[in-house]
Amino acid sequence: MKINSLLPPISFQSPVDGQWYIATTDKDLGWVKVERRYSWEELEKMWKKPTFKKNKEIISKKQTFSVEGSKGNKYTITNDKGIWTCSCPAHGFGRGKDCKHIKQIKSEK
Repeated sequence: MKINSLLPPISFQSPVDGQWYIATTDKDLGWVKVERRYSWEELEKMWKKPTFKKNKEIISKKQTFSVEGSKGNKYTITNDKGIWTCSCPAHGFGRGKDCKHIKQIKSEK
């Protein structure tokens, strides 16, 4: 049996009727009735682990941009390996959320 599950499959026994199951997030399998307990080593061999692609937007170099604010102030936006910061007060008060200047730079890219 091959298990396509985002989370690791588990083997457990129902406390109600004693039936053994393998629980998965596999949309085709779900919970599978089985005759015995499966060890983690057995489950791991059946589990087709998901693979995720890396975000291509993450850049290895530090990038710096200069933006003029709505009142003529100059602000510095920095992209350091995907972590965006801005020197404007709104970015500081927003506790790291993207301010309008960061959003502007991102939309231009």
